[in-house]
Amino acid sequence: MRGHTTRYLAVPVKVTDSDLLPQLARYGTDRFYWERPSEGFALLALGCREAIEPHAAQRFRAADAALQNLTERVQGVESGAPLVTGGFAFAPRQPRDEHWSNFPAARLVLPELLCLRRRGINRAHAFLPLRPGESAERIEARRLALATAWERKLAAPLPDAPAAGKTGFHADTPLTPDHFERAVSDALHAIASGDLEKVVLARRARLRRAEGFDAVACLDALRRAYPASACFAQGRGDAVFLGATPERLLHVQGEALETGAVAGSAPRGREPVEDERLGQELLESKKEQAEHAVVVRAIREALDGTCVELDVPEAPRLLRLEGIQHLETPVRGRLVPGTRLLELAARMHPTPAVGGMPSSAALAWIDAHESLDRGWYAGCIGHLDAAGGGELCVALRSALLRGSDAHLFAGAGLVEGSNPVAELRETRLKLRALLDPIAVAELRETRLKLRALLDPIAEL
Repeated sequence: MRGHTTRYLAVPVKVTDSDLLPQLARYGTDRFYWERPSEGFALLALGCREAIEPHAAQRFRAADAALQNLTERVQGVESGAPLVTGGFAFAPRQPRDEHWSNFPAARLVLPELLCLRRRGINRAHAFLPLRPGESAERIEARRLALATAWERKLAAPLPDAPAAGKTGFHADTPLTPDHFERAVSDALHAIASGDLEKVVLARRARLRRAEGFDAVACLDALRRAYPASACFAQGRGDAVFLGATPERLLHVQGEALETGAVAGSAPRGREPVEDERLGQELLESKKEQAEHAVVVRAIREALDGTCVELDVPEAPRLLRLEGIQHLETPVRGRLVPGTRLLELAARMHPTPAVGGMPSSAALAWIDAHESLDRGWYAGCIGHLDAAGGGELCVALRSALLRGSDAHLFAGAGLVEGSNPVAELRETRLKLRALLDPIAVAELRETRLKLRALLDPIAEL
């Protein structure tokens, strides 16, 4: 990365919108959105003043060093307030597939404008580059001009949304279900031989629609369907990576730490009695418990030496979402003073919930057998502050929208006792959990059209 010396001044900007999401459509370059609907928190970032793009294998630590350098050059932002947004690909190398070309191995951005909405109150800053030797009077004039320009821009009419779909959807998968089941069998042989304890196998489905996809409408549907999840969108150029993930990698505020394990899945029931039965079966499943326990153990090991207190419940609980439920173990702790979020991320990513165990062997197996470039799927995405804290989530329940295509991703954790047919069924369940809200956003005419879309997906 090039060294940067430009200094910035955070300039307050008035933002009156009660919903920041529609503003995501305003920018065709860098744009970022983050929301936890159940917590009343939303973040919007538009444009790019400066980008951090470390390419080395030590990308988390390199990004943190660059973030500390940037923090020293920004005036007017509270130490615990979000400063940069972005994420990290699943693998440390640059994504290889062309559809990920806008998303490098890591990218954190100081935006031109950053807006926060917390419990109904907006706070926003534009970042003004300062010029060497500039007078206070000139800085003040430029500050006022920048604030005014952004206020006018945000008040201007939004661009028209993409036209409503008239040609319908085409759905397919680059690799057949048989290919996935064979890969599961190969993984089970590696587990039986002792080479692996757990490995996560992912697959991709593609939706194609001539008119393309409306990222704002898709994310709006996702946040309505999954209000307890972290709903996100990272856009660059003509591509938007978005999703609603239930899995928090790390949340650090001062010395307070929150993380957790989300592994082990089951469908939701159609009626309360069936839903309760399926949840109880998930809690009692030895296979799902074993898959979950691997993740909890890995989190403990990754955090060893970083916390003066760590609270890990003895047994998981149910995390119930629309269409799917998981085993979840929330983990909370108090960090050793001075511990930074990206330092912890370097220790934790990828967790066995998205990679496997032992980590190096699982990642090598994935690279050799998955036949998929995950890109930012199962990577980390979120926002970071000037004090070394912030929040990163695991980028699950996610899709990449680009042109006329939507690439949907899902994975299944494989351990001893896994079954190829059952694991394929789990990926279908996860794909539908993402597909349903996207379909609702794009097909508004009739339930018949929605059903016509979902039926072919059942065969993917």
